Amino acid sequence: MKTLTVITVTYNAGKELERTIQSVISQTYFPDIEYIIIDGNSTDDTVAIIKKYESKLSSWLSEPDKGIYDAMNKGIKMAKGRWVNFMNAGDIFTSKIIVEDIFKENIEKFDVVYGNYILVYERFRKNMHTPKDLSGFYDYMLMNHQSVFMKQSLALSHLYDLSYKIACDYEQLLSFYHSGKKFHHVDKFIAEFAYGGLSTRGKLVYFDEQMSIITKYKPDADISNFRHKIRKEKLTILLRRLLPNAIFEKLVQLKNKFV
Repeated sequence: MKTLTVITVTYNAGKELERTIQSVISQTYFPDIEYIIIDGNSTDDTVAIIKKYESKLSSWLSEPDKGIYDAMNKGIKMAKGRWVNFMNAGDIFTSKIIVEDIFKENIEKFDVVYGNYILVYERFRKNMHTPKDLSGFYDYMLMNHQSVFMKQSLALSHLYDLSYKIACDYEQLLSFYHSGKKFHHVDKFIAEFAYGGLSTRGKLVYFDEQMSIITKYKPDADISNFRHKIRKEKLTILLRRLLPNAIFEKLVQLKNKFV
């Protein structure tokens, strides 16, 4: 049995996919990595790229699915490693040795191991530290699946709930936290990925789903802060429409600097 299964989910993202594949297979830990690619029946050059690296893959498939989280569930079911990580098309590890660094530590006593990540904008990079304190988990998502390693058996016991469109990963991780699973923070930058993913593009839906998930696990939670988040997001959407990308991103950079 391999120690780790890395799963890459992709759809019509050939250019981004190749960068991700190269990041995974260049890991010094790669001999102990089972690598699976799940493609949603792409119509671009995705399959050709997958076949180019087929000798490095443990398995892959290309077929229609119900979206990214359905594809990720397929990957979990196929995984044979003790741990699983999702490094989807466009995502990369921060270095060639980062996975080896993670698994050098004594992590087997934990259920979920998570680290820091780098969020990349079009014209600048901003380091986003994952907090060690998980007390805010009932308020917002504290980590991203790119920087998370979880036991495969645990992931299989609670697959992504497809009744949610965007916040499936939050629901899954919050369920683990709520049930007392052991989380462990590694203070290392694990993954790098681009701003503009599913939860970023649909924040209004995401906030609505988050409220539903939080009250599911903590019925007495104060969710009034989400009204403020929704107002801010509506303003952000307006500015994004009105301002050139460079100016908008500069404003975001300044905001992050002082927050």
